[in-house]
Amino acid sequence: MFVKFANIENSCYICRDIIQLFNNENMNTKTITKCTAILLLAMLSVPAFSQLRFGVRADVGLNNPAFNTDALKVENLTSYSVGPSLELMLPIVNFGIDFALLYNNNRMNVNPTGAATKEIANHYLLLPVNAKKKFGLGILPAKLYATAGPYVGYLISGDKINIGDIAEDVKAKDFQAGLGLGFGVEVFRKLQVGANYRAQLTDNYATDTPGVLDVINPFNKKKSTWGLSATLYF
Repeated sequence: MFVKFANIENSCYICRDIIQLFNNENMNTKTITKCTAILLLAMLSVPAFSQLRFGVRADVGLNNPAFNTDALKVENLTSYSVGPSLELMLPIVNFGIDFALLYNNNRMNVNPTGAATKEIANHYLLLPVNAKKKFGLGILPAKLYATAGPYVGYLISGDKINIGDIAEDVKAKDFQAGLGLGFGVEVFRKLQVGANYRAQLTDNYATDTPGVLDVINPFNKKKSTWGLSATLYF
């Protein structure tokens, strides 16, 4: 019994550290990495009576922005993700951690001035790590949940965007990071459906040509996205 209470106390201290990180106004990539490490450490410190579940998660982007500049036109931006998910919960307090390893596909139509429209696709491997809190609904076979945590992404492969004589090829960066918030409902302890919000903290595109920030700025301007997610647990 002493071990159980000690583990719960350790988890509380970890939660306190996570909250302090999210209250920090000077969020950067280093802070995101630290927060991810703390959440992964929390998974190792939870007591033995916690509930561990595996599942499959799928996300789809909702807001598909389009923009025009003097150099190019971008439209029909779509995004979807799919991959395994793991949830680790403390049943007494309905608090825990979940993380997923997601294959992400981003696609958009790019039309440089004076050139034909080309579909550009970027493929990422995303690792979102979230603290999760569930709220019971009495006798109903459903629970509400809320999540918050960092995510990191690594570029697997991507298409270059040729802007002609204006700049060298614009291409996606190898690394991205940000913060995510989510909420939704769980039914019959099997299916979770919800909405998520991601705030991007890094620029995702770059070019080797100096002095052409006006060309790549539109690609990096979109700093937040909304999406829908569904997770089926086994």
